[in-house]
Amino acid sequence: MSRPIPIEQMVSSFKSYNRTTHLFKIDNFSLFKKHKIEMVESSVFDLGGHKWKLVVYPNGNKNGNGHVSIFLENQASIDVKIDFEVFVICQRRPFWHTSGKRSFGTSSIPQRVGTLSSISLADLEKKGYIIGDCCMFGAKLYGFEPGEPATAECFSLIEKPLNHKVTWMMTKFSSFDPEKFHQSNEFVVGNRKWRIEVHPRGFKWGKGKSFSVYILGRGFINNAPKTKTFAKFKLRVLDQVNRDHVERKGWGWLDTELGFADFMPLEKMVEPYLVKDKLYVGVEFEVISVTNCC
Repeated sequence: MSRPIPIEQMVSSFKSYNRTTHLFKIDNFSLFKKHKIEMVESSVFDLGGHKWKLVVYPNGNKNGNGHVSIFLENQASIDVKIDFEVFVICQRRPFWHTSGKRSFGTSSIPQRVGTLSSISLADLEKKGYIIGDCCMFGAKLYGFEPGEPATAECFSLIEKPLNHKVTWMMTKFSSFDPEKFHQSNEFVVGNRKWRIEVHPRGFKWGKGKSFSVYILGRGFINNAPKTKTFAKFKLRVLDQVNRDHVERKGWGWLDTELGFADFMPLEKMVEPYLVKDKLYVGVEFEVISVTNCC
């Protein structure tokens, strides 16, 4: 199955002709099921003078009965009724599938309003909504004068991204203040800047008992939208003698940090991990999300 026009042209055309909308294009769609990721959020976007997020359950909300679930979530207070639609775009013909208009009433807190059973998972591929492992969702507001062309973003899950293994060599480890945290130099994986952070004498519930290790998500590169990043990763302290490294696996949506307060007991912070006052701490990304404007 193929598209009638290239995907880049399709996105550009959609943005030109469908104003007061935001498009959320998802690549590598099948990886959500493979890695058991239940939900994905767009970045925060402006539409109709308000700030929003799209929230998609690509393999169905637990109450969605085998259907994709799509919601719009306000990010700031709303003082008027706003009508909208959430939809998924057919890539074979100019058509979007929607369950009809919904309404946001006045709200001072974020609320999710949308469609629990938007389209069946079986129909997504059979009817041309997924082509080349790409699927496109969106939201449209009503009652606003069309302004600038629509906005769009592209979200992708990437397995074993470039530079997915990073190791921090900590020399003269005994000189590190044990009561403070310490961070590696900044490095880039995906389109985000990262650091490894350690707490030699533990952090939170690991205080005084464990060596704590975290990855920190910092800024973004190439003017990428500032949004949460999905990461599936391993943090490790290297065994310098037997290569029997201490590893912990983690995954989740990262806004600032992910890691382990109880990474390894303090009594293990000796040889073969700490050798000649040198310690190696590393991270390996198995999967990472990347979001770009498109």
